[in-house]
Amino acid sequence: MSTLLDDTATLDRIQIALTMDSTYAMPAAVTLRSIAENVQGPVSVYVYDCGLLEEEKRKIESSLPERPDFTLRFMVLPPDGLGNKLGPAWARVDMMKTLPLDRVLYLDADILVRKDLRELWNTNLKGYALGVVPDPFMPTGHDVVRVPQYFNSGVLLIDLVEVRPTIPALEKLCCRIKGATPFRDQDPLNIHFRNHTMPLSDTWNAIGYGGAVTDVERKKRFLEEAKDPAIVHFIGHTHPTALYVMSFPEYQPCNTKPWGYVGAPGHPYAEEWWDMLDKTAWKGYRGTTEHKETCERAKLKGWKLLEEEFERRIR
Repeated sequence: MSTLLDDTATLDRIQIALTMDSTYAMPAAVTLRSIAENVQGPVSVYVYDCGLLEEEKRKIESSLPERPDFTLRFMVLPPDGLGNKLGPAWARVDMMKTLPLDRVLYLDADILVRKDLRELWNTNLKGYALGVVPDPFMPTGHDVVRVPQYFNSGVLLIDLVEVRPTIPALEKLCCRIKGATPFRDQDPLNIHFRNHTMPLSDTWNAIGYGGAVTDVERKKRFLEEAKDPAIVHFIGHTHPTALYVMSFPEYQPCNTKPWGYVGAPGHPYAEEWWDMLDKTAWKGYRGTTEHKETCERAKLKGWKLLEEEFERRIR
């Protein structure tokens, strides 16, 4: 029998979860607004609060259109959970452990939903724990983590009934390798679920824009599956260091967020993101002094870090 949060939850209701702190309050408003505009039928969203201000919660709520079949609930992190122990990036493990549902669609807060998600929600996972989109940049992982099929963890269709009994082992793995791998909880998730994932189409987590997908066949498949994607995921840094921007010429434009000082140059859906932001409580933010000053400070910091690295290397 299903254990559901409230009597509004039915088999037809799409259940979506996000985890975030104040850093992602504004982009999360875009994610939630885009869900509300594009997903048909009943939707419940659970936001795991990793340090949001009350004002930010109110702005997120006011960013949503009036929909009687759309509910939003802010969830409290467990005091002894990974989100409190290791940081907000690890809170999705707490979500898997504590959200009393049978199935949930997890989304990162830097996502733009462009189409209905019901087809994704209704995917038969055939006993697998997760539905995932294989990472087009790192098909089998990277130098530290190698798996048969490495996935980006920004979109996860999760069978919580399958996942929940394995959480203690996942928590131990996260604590053991924190800081030892470059992609925080994404790496232990790939290790832990390496034989328990179902691959999904790139349309459900479109990240492969730019020149960094070097495998010709993988690039071709991405362009076919994500030519008009349902979910666009703006991966990468918000405010990267100058070293990051300049170190990968073959990856230009580098993977960055639309609202950062670099912006998302060349990204085919960056303007759609800004258009959706203007439907939220952060309307007009792009032209504000606050945005310009934030980006200028971040740019100067990026250059300073480059100078420090230069000095370190010539000593």
